[in-house]
Amino acid sequence: MSPVIQSNGRDRPVGPLERKAVPSRAATPSATSPTEVTFQTAEGVDCHARLSRLTRHTATFEAGPLAGTLRTSEVLSHFKITGDRRILYFGRAVVSSVVDTGGSLVAEAKLEGPGSDTAFFKPPPSSAPLAAATYEAFFQDWQKNYRMTAAFKVLVADVESYLMGVRHWLERLEFGRHPESESAAEEQALLETVAPRILGAFNGRHEEFESILGALPPESRDVHQEFVRRHWHKLFLGSPFGHRTYHKPLGHAGDYEMMNMIHRNQPEGRSLFEKLIHLLLMSQWPAKSVRNRIAHLGETLIAETARTARTGKIARILNVGCGPAREVQTFLRSTPLSNHSAFTLVDFNEETLAYTGRQLVEAKRECGRHAEIRAQKMSVHELLKRTQRRTGPSEKFDLIYCAGLFDYLAPQTCRALIDLWYDSLPPGGLMLIANMNDTKPFRHFIECVLDWQLIYRDRHQLLSLVPDRCRAATRVMAEPTSVNLFLHIRKPD
Repeated sequence: MSPVIQSNGRDRPVGPLERKAVPSRAATPSATSPTEVTFQTAEGVDCHARLSRLTRHTATFEAGPLAGTLRTSEVLSHFKITGDRRILYFGRAVVSSVVDTGGSLVAEAKLEGPGSDTAFFKPPPSSAPLAAATYEAFFQDWQKNYRMTAAFKVLVADVESYLMGVRHWLERLEFGRHPESESAAEEQALLETVAPRILGAFNGRHEEFESILGALPPESRDVHQEFVRRHWHKLFLGSPFGHRTYHKPLGHAGDYEMMNMIHRNQPEGRSLFEKLIHLLLMSQWPAKSVRNRIAHLGETLIAETARTARTGKIARILNVGCGPAREVQTFLRSTPLSNHSAFTLVDFNEETLAYTGRQLVEAKRECGRHAEIRAQKMSVHELLKRTQRRTGPSEKFDLIYCAGLFDYLAPQTCRALIDLWYDSLPPGGLMLIANMNDTKPFRHFIECVLDWQLIYRDRHQLLSLVPDRCRAATRVMAEPTSVNLFLHIRKPD
């Protein structure tokens, strides 16, 4: 059942809308298309593309306008590459980069463990004997380890050895504990005592890790990533955040529960070691910046609602890619000013909207608020179609904000969305766009270990997304870590 939010004495359903059927674009592989790629996006859209390049770790392909909404860190299911009358790859892939060329989109996807039907790197039936051919492929792959410096191998091994030692030490502590006599407070005290020391030891080597990988040429990073995952996955993916981020159960990184974990910032997991690793991930620069981002959005909600309320009107607010809408929850609970607001929350995931709807219903009930809140399910594909048709929302919004979506979208898509939303601002209205900036040492760890790819933009790159007609009153701000930047576009009065 869709959650219902009370608004002016009437019940308004805020669950996701019915999804429109999208015709399949997948094509049946044939011998006349020797490098054919088919896959399904996280939004359930079937796509067909032309393969440009294939390696053991990645596939680069060119897709038509339908794929213009592909996002970095998006899971592509049923990813199949067909050629030479056989399946070269079949399994899961995760988008690592997107480049909009104007007429089409060129994307690179990282290939995960292939299924049993995959023939990639296996010799065709007419080749040399199987044993010799497969050994040669194995030997060439094994030799790639020599391309890694001894310093990098030692660093990865040192971190692995240290964290394995920490895990064994914590397991011995747990084995000797008496659960009936030890409280959660005592466990929390233990973690608070040891966590800063362990995190400090890791962070010192982590910065060195980031420096080494940052200096590598792009073509050598895949083999380094494979080496790191082989040694570190067993340490980091056991934590709740590491597991969810890597496996992406909703088809993309940064989903509502990942954001909830970052906001809670508490030890979570089944064992002391899992809780410690979870805390380690929550202490890194991206997590700090997300918590600061929520605070900045909350301050903006207060300021823009107050600005509109001074004119005797209700502040109409559009939040695109709302996720758990933590800032809205806090706004409702913290100030009666929220009674002068009306929200439209847009997301492309049904589970997210259902969860967020329940949280906002509860916040309103607890605090006796009567802000109007509507929810709408809309895919990025549908958003892009609106930019092409120039059919934005018919109503005007005093504040439009989008935090956590532009980090995954190609520049041309971002520019089209800003241009579309600008028409939905009344004079004096504000648009706020958030985007990650690569200013702190964390990027290579989350890409290698968590398979989390973002499109980073500095101040100049963020401003380049703004169409000329929207630049009259534009500025870029940063939260305290400088990792999250905020583009503010005010429509002139």
